Amino acid sequence: MKKVIIVGAGISGLSAGIYAQRNGFDVTICEQHNIAGGMCTGWKRNGYFFEGAIHWMTGTSEKTPIHQMYKDTDALNENVKIILREPFLSSEWEGQVFNVYRDIDKTAEHLISLSPEDKKQILQFAKDVKTMSLFDKPLKDIKGIKTESPKRPSLFTIKMLPAVFTVLRLFNMPARKYWNRFKHPGIKWLVDNSTGNVAAVNRIYMLSVLNRGDGGYPEGGSPGMVDRMEKRFTSLGGRLLLKSKVKKINMEDGKVTGVTLENGVLSADIVIVTQDTMTASNQLFDPPLKEPWLRRLCRETKATVSTLVCVGIRAELPLSPVPDWRLDEPIKYAGITETKLGFYNYAGYEGYAPEGCSVLTSILMGDTYDFWKKAKEEGCYEKEKQSLADQISRALCKKYPQLEGKIDIIDIATPLTYERYTSAYHGSWMTMLNIGDKFKAFPGYCKNVKNLYFAGHRVMPPGGLPLALDSGRRAVQMACKQSGIVFR
Repeated sequence: MKKVIIVGAGISGLSAGIYAQRNGFDVTICEQHNIAGGMCTGWKRNGYFFEGAIHWMTGTSEKTPIHQMYKDTDALNENVKIILREPFLSSEWEGQVFNVYRDIDKTAEHLISLSPEDKKQILQFAKDVKTMSLFDKPLKDIKGIKTESPKRPSLFTIKMLPAVFTVLRLFNMPARKYWNRFKHPGIKWLVDNSTGNVAAVNRIYMLSVLNRGDGGYPEGGSPGMVDRMEKRFTSLGGRLLLKSKVKKINMEDGKVTGVTLENGVLSADIVIVTQDTMTASNQLFDPPLKEPWLRRLCRETKATVSTLVCVGIRAELPLSPVPDWRLDEPIKYAGITETKLGFYNYAGYEGYAPEGCSVLTSILMGDTYDFWKKAKEEGCYEKEKQSLADQISRALCKKYPQLEGKIDIIDIATPLTYERYTSAYHGSWMTMLNIGDKFKAFPGYCKNVKNLYFAGHRVMPPGGLPLALDSGRRAVQMACKQSGIVFR
């Protein structure tokens, strides 16, 4: 039985571990943290639970092809309730609330009632979303792999052609150009949350996922998903070593031989690296690997970086979601000026807050890594976090005066927080794709080093939980192919 060592117990590491164990390998996962999950995480503070990763997730619908991976790994099962928040998005403009519902026809009807002069563009917007809904990502096997199950039929049919044409039309169109067609500023405010050089196809695709009944939130969030996957892995006979940081991948005569930990050496026939590829390529190999695709990944990757704000409130907020609103007093931090603020509201989610209390989270986009790193080095990190927390508190209490004196905690997770616990490059949870960037996976294996594979969100940009799962599955398929094993 071949021994496999997996570096990192994030979603891709657990996925790889489960598939490898199911295919007859003897698997050990090494994780630097004292819990599994990596970027897929949440935490408790003062009786509140803060979701640090999942907000909505592609593939929660059983009708989607990729849902099979969730079932394979127990990331989701029939006992997990999927919450479909409604409305999905809300935004306030001069006293009016604009909503995006999962049903795009309902959204169109609502927006037309608020802005009849935009009817033509709203109907085109709805048509684009419905057309994109015809497309669904297939679950593919790698080329040349022998599988136990029959070959999956191609999901591409003549019915999908309109979706292809819509993608081509919107792929190189700036998001701002698309949304600027609307006359009403409230609609622009609602749908255009883009930052940087983002294509219109990104938001349209997201709304198309919702429109076909997908994109829910699994009850129990990130810790629940990780716990189920961890139990599935260990029940199959896999070993999970926590607080076991890998310092080096050992190689000899062009093939891997194992890993060096802080407290010893583990031998292996196969190594799968699921730690952030950007970080791993710089830290785990001596001498550095000379794979062209790996150098290109490090050179071309544009990290998606954000700061997560978590709020625990000693009051019930029935609104879900809390509508985005314009700030009379902009929030300024890390060289960024925020003129808009909005929150995910977990009201009604069992176990997220004490009775009669509420939990809110907000993602502040922008690459502030260098700012927070400098603040840490200069000893003013906590002061800067407190300054941001105070501004958030003032903004919330000004908008909702009934919250004055009832904010129990504001917990801020900066890019350095995620970097500290996961070694993710700049604390980044996805790869940014700008206008014209192709959704193309990197090979994930080395021509010059035998039995070394890579998985994780960097290998399959732009990333996200489904692609992390898929990358782990794909890495095991490559190991099976080279080992002459029929993949199960």
